[in-house]
Amino acid sequence: MNKKNGFTLVELLAVIVLLGIIATIAITSSINVSKKLKHEMYCQQVEYIANAAKQYGADIFDGLTTSGVTVKVADLVKKGYLKDNQVNLETDTTFSDVTVKVYKKNNRAYAHVNVDTSSCD
Repeated sequence: MNKKNGFTLVELLAVIVLLGIIATIAITSSINVSKKLKHEMYCQQVEYIANAAKQYGADIFDGLTTSGVTVKVADLVKKGYLKDNQVNLETDTTFSDVTVKVYKKNNRAYAHVNVDTSSCD
């Protein structure tokens, strides 16, 4: 009586199929997490831009009108209201041509970033 040790072809194929299913689930999950993080980073950058524009509006408050002024994000970076690590225009061109409208209302400076923020909180 010869007894052979080892796995059968069916057992090996079953393990390979299970590993493939697990790998597919892991890759899909990591892609979804990556997309979510990129979107959250985009929303955070829009918030940074709006806050920088509000600060800019507060600094030029006396010259600000209710119709407001338009400023580019690149100008906010050049003037020091935004730091390079908040919005990096050299590597990410998402905000390179974006403008921000800064206006005065109820004795406060407000800013409206001209990008789609409907999916941001």
